[in-house]
Amino acid sequence: MYIYLPSCNFTAARPETSKKIKQYLSSKPDVKVVGCCRPQQKQLNPEDTVLSICLTCSAITNEANPETPEKSLWEYLLTDNDFPWPDFHGEEMTIQDCWRARNKPAMLDAVRACMVKMNLCPVEISENREKTQFDGVWRYNPVLQKNLDIAPKYFQNIAQTGLELIPPEEQKARMEAWISQYTTDRVATYCTACLKGALLGGANAVHLLELLTANM
Repeated sequence: MYIYLPSCNFTAARPETSKKIKQYLSSKPDVKVVGCCRPQQKQLNPEDTVLSICLTCSAITNEANPETPEKSLWEYLLTDNDFPWPDFHGEEMTIQDCWRARNKPAMLDAVRACMVKMNLCPVEISENREKTQFDGVWRYNPVLQKNLDIAPKYFQNIAQTGLELIPPEEQKARMEAWISQYTTDRVATYCTACLKGALLGGANAVHLLELLTANM
């Protein structure tokens, strides 16, 4: 059974899009749509495969249930023969990678493959894939205690080596400077934190799931 974790943060940020994909996946006999990833960890078993769109959900699952396979929803959709891929008629769109996905090559490939399936032309920036340091303002703020409690190894490492705590006004200035490198009208993100960061900087940013559900 596939277990879809819809991401609390994404659902709060884009409730209508979240509702669309949950309804679609609920129609699949081999997919179970659940809620928050934290309580769900007690229900998982090695026969399940977790589908996620959130890198926090992914990290929590991998640490709390290392015996349960986990992959991105983007990888799953590429194997779904019934998915109603929209057509964006060759629009060029910058792809913004996330720092927490830099060691997930299958996910990085799947994001781009999904864009191509939608007749989008992904435009790469120089600091992409495993080179990216971007995560919106996520790396400029403390790790949440609830994340440390459930996946201490992963989040303690980030807290010790991956953060640079800076005030909100400097965070906004960095986002504004970052988006100046984009050369297309729109930029695609696949991480809620990256989406919020790009929007904070003034970019015309969209989440990959918003694009994917355009025909729903």
